[in-house]
Amino acid sequence: MATFQPLFFFLLIFLPSATPLTSSLVNPNPFKPPRIPYSDHCNHIVPESPTDPSPSASFIPSSLSFHVSFFSGGDSFFNRPTSPDLKAASFRPRSIRKALGDGAIYRVEARLTLQTSRSGVGELGQRKIQLTQIDGRRIPVSFMGGQSFELYGFWSERTGKVCLVGSAQVLSASGSSYNSVDARLTLSYSNESNIYGSLVKGVLESVSKPSGFETVSLLGARNTPLNYEYKLLEESNAECGRNSEESLSLESVVGGLCKVFEGRNHVYRTDCGRSSNHSCGVEYVSLLSLLCDGEKMRVVLSFSSVGRLFSFDPRTTLVAEGAWDVEKRRFCGAACRILNFTDSLSDAAVGDCSLRLSLRFPAALSIKSMAPVVGELWSAKTSRIEFKSVNEPLWRFSGLRYEYTESERVGKICKSRSRTKGKKHYPDAQTSDMRFVMSVKYSGGGGGDSALRSARASPYFVGDRLYHDLLVGGQGAGVSGIPMNAVNSVTKSFTNITYRIRFLSPVSESRGDIYAEGTYDRETGELCMVGCQSVKLNSTVDCSLVIRFKFSPVDSRSDDRLKGTIESTRVKTDPLYVGRMEVVSRSIYAHQAKESVWRMDLEIAMVLISNTLSCLFVGMQLYHMNKHQETVPFVSIAMLTLLVLGHMIPLLLNFEELFKSNRNRESLFFENDRWLEAKEIVVRIVTMIAFLLECRLLQLAWSARRTSEDHHHRDAVWKAEKMVSYVCLPLYITGGLIAWLVNHNRTPKRVVYIGKPRWSRNLLYRPATLKRSFQRPSLWKDLKSYGGLMLDAFLLPQILFNGFSNSESKPLAASFYVGHSFVRLLPHAYDLYRSHSYGKILDWSFIYASHKVDYYSTAWDVIILCIGFIFAVLVFLQQRFGGRCFIPKRWFVEDVRYEKVVELQQTGELHKSNDS
Repeated sequence: MATFQPLFFFLLIFLPSATPLTSSLVNPNPFKPPRIPYSDHCNHIVPESPTDPSPSASFIPSSLSFHVSFFSGGDSFFNRPTSPDLKAASFRPRSIRKALGDGAIYRVEARLTLQTSRSGVGELGQRKIQLTQIDGRRIPVSFMGGQSFELYGFWSERTGKVCLVGSAQVLSASGSSYNSVDARLTLSYSNESNIYGSLVKGVLESVSKPSGFETVSLLGARNTPLNYEYKLLEESNAECGRNSEESLSLESVVGGLCKVFEGRNHVYRTDCGRSSNHSCGVEYVSLLSLLCDGEKMRVVLSFSSVGRLFSFDPRTTLVAEGAWDVEKRRFCGAACRILNFTDSLSDAAVGDCSLRLSLRFPAALSIKSMAPVVGELWSAKTSRIEFKSVNEPLWRFSGLRYEYTESERVGKICKSRSRTKGKKHYPDAQTSDMRFVMSVKYSGGGGGDSALRSARASPYFVGDRLYHDLLVGGQGAGVSGIPMNAVNSVTKSFTNITYRIRFLSPVSESRGDIYAEGTYDRETGELCMVGCQSVKLNSTVDCSLVIRFKFSPVDSRSDDRLKGTIESTRVKTDPLYVGRMEVVSRSIYAHQAKESVWRMDLEIAMVLISNTLSCLFVGMQLYHMNKHQETVPFVSIAMLTLLVLGHMIPLLLNFEELFKSNRNRESLFFENDRWLEAKEIVVRIVTMIAFLLECRLLQLAWSARRTSEDHHHRDAVWKAEKMVSYVCLPLYITGGLIAWLVNHNRTPKRVVYIGKPRWSRNLLYRPATLKRSFQRPSLWKDLKSYGGLMLDAFLLPQILFNGFSNSESKPLAASFYVGHSFVRLLPHAYDLYRSHSYGKILDWSFIYASHKVDYYSTAWDVIILCIGFIFAVLVFLQQRFGGRCFIPKRWFVEDVRYEKVVELQQTGELHKSNDS
């Protein structure tokens, strides 16, 4: 039974962490055959046929799938207070197998999903838009609800008809239960494998009695028709945009045309109302590539004024195809409208292909035009609509260059300052140290922006080189440029640089991201730039911003990596004036991140070694107690209880963390989270072994006192233990109250740290959250630190017990009290070294000698080291010369008299025995 209890405790602690792995092996969406028979509802459309069991009968499921679609009706599915702005449907065949016979009939198992969403207003990401991944395509939609049908049926390749039956669980109107609804889905595919046959039309209707929902009409774009034929290449090449600007060739694009447009929805912003005097009513263009074959491509275009949401609304959707023109260095295409959908979606058809589309890759960017993809859409009847990409990565365009057009303004604003060369070293412009996350505090101004926001700043170009290329390919040559405020010298410390400052949270209702260019001086760490920011309210660009940042030295131990300001040169009465913004960044440098990873590895090993040594020293104490059993009653119960609690509480806290789904794990700052979790488990196992051994110590000491045959001796020992309790408990309680009072009277601090973005997988960001209120440090943290101080002085109860009992025995093995003191004091000695080498900027990453579990500072470290050394020396003297060897005897007169009486009694008994 004794071995069963530790095993049970081990399983209780560690087994819950393994449950997610087993649950992830279960298929969450198994196919469920419908309850209704196919022949009753679909046999007259596509006859039911037995399936060919041979392996060669399998057909490509994607040939019938469509994910870009629109539906009308079916409002009873979605119990929402407001009607959705966008409706989308997706049809995903799971299996297509040929049926027996010569009728070209296939059995189909599929899922149909209907989804509704609310569109936002404004810039990207404003309404918490989600990215829905469908076969590699990330289509942004903010879903309000969805309904899925599991279907099966047959497809006739000859007629293009598909008929399926199935069911779904629909939420009742009251919202308290789900009702099963049976339905039939009929789809019609065109036999033309070209742009005119790219639409899929369908009807979803209820076959339940009474009817479970109103009829739903579907209209979608087929993903990958077999043997697709491009019909409009000649028309698209007849006129293909204007050749006013230089463009990149397709050879300069990494991966070619298909790599640029594949895999996700591409968002473009139009110049309507910005570069022209009229408004076209369209602010965003979304482009989704459905088929790409080398230099040919078939796409779907969606127009909206509400951001990056993609909608296949036939009123605002175009279907286009085209090919790359080598001479003109652009994609030339023809776009067609969707017609005849007003009365019924079943009558919709592709037609009116008079629109022309061009897409090109500019060879040069500037502060006012940072889009690597630019497009045009026009016809003979309409004016041109120009649109530019919003978030396309620049690294795909290897021949891209940047033109510094604001050199004169930068030279006037960023005037030379007296520079004195010193020993301070600042980050190199060619390294990852130049990108950072920061907090931006507004001091007031127009636009109604929030008082505190988070932002991410990253270079785009360093000199004439792409910043991404410098990071991936190593440091390049030729990035040092002429300082824009100098005319007769070239200084290697100056570097021309461009930045994008992207605001993360909260997103502004009135202003967009900032693009800036300027110079960086490595000798002083000063970054001076002018910036342009889009103004959403009137679709203009404000280029009156002046940005000044000051980096801290790379070897600095300051808590701030960067400070600076963003100011407007406009007068306060100007409508485009924006108030002064104060910037602070608490990101860390790359070398600090690398050193931290190495240091954290070392600290995990030190934690493991410390816990292992604790087990070893406790084991040696057990051996000592087994060899000298007469000394066991003189081991302080209070000391052993303190040690047991010191190992039990961390285990309980770890057990509690297993059931927290939203915990903030520091392991997120590692490239491999599993690696850290494995080490944490090993440390936890060793901690539990030490806990069990200390429990054994406590059990032996308690049993030895209870089973002692000498009644007088047993009472004296318990009396001494009570005296220890009378001294220690008030002392510990008083210390706890002092810790509470210090915490209560401590001045609250304003928390302005910026949290690490979810998409970051490195140590360049600190794990703190952006908060706007004053917060007092946690009382629980202060109490944990006080508990660590009690453990550092774990020998105090034993010293008091030795003094009260006046014991001359040696209850503690020297290896135990010296070794355990060494394990408790070593973290404080290490903290003295670490604070001198690293400072406090990385205190959040401390694992060994963590500031969360003990008092750590230069003063506390020295005090605790001295106290621990003194306590170990006192125990040594007590066990060698007696428990009161360092206390004057006159303080214990009664005990001295009692000892003499006992000595005389023992002498008299000895004489009596000799006489007899």
